[in-house]
Amino acid sequence: MTARAQQPHSRAEFRAASGVLLVLRTPAPPVPPAHGQPAAVLANPAEGDEIVLAVWDDGSATGLHGHVDLGTGLRTALAQIVAEELSLDLAQVEMRMGDTASVPNQGATIASASIQIHAAPLRAAAALAHAWLVDAAEGAPVDAAKLLRGRHIELHLPADVREVPVKDPADYTTVGRSMPRVDIPAKVIGAEVFVHDKRVPGMLHGRVVRPPYAGVDAGEFVGNTLESVDEASIAHIPGVRHVVVIRDFVGVVAEREEHAEAAMRALRIAWKPWPGMPALDDLE
Repeated sequence: MTARAQQPHSRAEFRAASGVLLVLRTPAPPVPPAHGQPAAVLANPAEGDEIVLAVWDDGSATGLHGHVDLGTGLRTALAQIVAEELSLDLAQVEMRMGDTASVPNQGATIASASIQIHAAPLRAAAALAHAWLVDAAEGAPVDAAKLLRGRHIELHLPADVREVPVKDPADYTTVGRSMPRVDIPAKVIGAEVFVHDKRVPGMLHGRVVRPPYAGVDAGEFVGNTLESVDEASIAHIPGVRHVVVIRDFVGVVAEREEHAEAAMRALRIAWKPWPGMPALDDLE
């Protein structure tokens, strides 16, 4: 990996850099929240346009993505998308993820949205940058050092990123192929790679016991269905610090993760009948 893509940059530092091609976008409007869910946090207008991609004069590229890799290989997959559209080796791409000082505001990291929805601007940005480089090379091989050294270029994504022509999947050489995942080496040596690897002094672990209507966010029974919690049922499990009960919320807090997990499973709880489920005490 060449050095420039690895260097940390705030948005202001990206915007002030020389020897770089930036692809920016106007912050996307927030998606209307689902019923019962909090509203999405807006991008800060004072920060201006969001930076989606930086191509440097040493041939490296920085992809910027608002989500985080929680161990699913997302960092590698997104780097493959950038490398594919820019016709770079995977090692030339550095992904900046979840850093609010530099990356776009793309909301929460949820299920397949990181690739299916929020990789689209990144792919379009890489395609747009590649088209500019090819055009600037005027038929010669693309040489980022020659085309970008001493220059600061800014391109803007259209509101509809589908307007940007992208590479034909038939020509893919990186996307869709097995590549060495960049997170594996740190996993092998037990390094703190992901947020759930973090350990701090005095850290406790928690688990939540879900009510019988988990996933339902409307109805008079919501918050009023808990009948009783038998804390004595987990007295035999070591390291349990607290049982937290707030209406229908029941959580256990323990000194070790495996003890919190065991307490969650062993805790005896009685729930009142609720209208969304027929009585199960007489199946016949």
